[in-house]
Amino acid sequence: MRWIAGLLLVLLGGCTMAVSDKPMLGAADLAGAPRFEDGVWLISELDETKPCPVDTAQPVSRWAPCANWAVHRDGQWFAREKDTGIKIRPLAGLITVSGGEIAIIQMENAVIDNSTAAADTDPTPFFFGAFDNVPTSAEKLRSVKLWLVMCGQYRPRKTTTNDETAEEFVRYPGFDEQCRPASIDALRAAAEASRPPESGRAHVRWTRAVLD
Repeated sequence: MRWIAGLLLVLLGGCTMAVSDKPMLGAADLAGAPRFEDGVWLISELDETKPCPVDTAQPVSRWAPCANWAVHRDGQWFAREKDTGIKIRPLAGLITVSGGEIAIIQMENAVIDNSTAAADTDPTPFFFGAFDNVPTSAEKLRSVKLWLVMCGQYRPRKTTTNDETAEEFVRYPGFDEQCRPASIDALRAAAEASRPPESGRAHVRWTRAVLD
């Protein structure tokens, strides 16, 4: 399983996540963007019922195939080429991270399966994650806890019956019926409203400087 696909599984809620038919982050949004430590980054275990212990002191080639990892090098992210082995492929242009107290991660669906994004096959190829961005002078980040940006939330439905389980999906302000934000401000507000408790976030952390 590739690391972004694994991330989506742990975050879930894909059917109500914020999406877009165009990039939402402009040059001004990238001011103050966090920098990441170069090396191998590991995603926390995705399924607590199926532990995947990893000895990060060992070369990545000796890690269990179930480990979900990525590589950051000179400002660019790389994903594992296949489900096993350590061959990697660049994700150039497919991941963009903003500045701000909540950093927005803009991703294209092509990061999942190495496909080429095309408007005729995928009208909304962009989706978004977020994490709390705590600047620490010139230090590079070595750990982030991510969540998926949603376009709304389920709330109890007002009914005239005693059905307490009835719910309705309420979109956040500035989102249309296809879960597309009208502006970067609407997207940032949704990122804040979507923030789950820490236990509901995916922990992605730096583990070692080189693959092997």
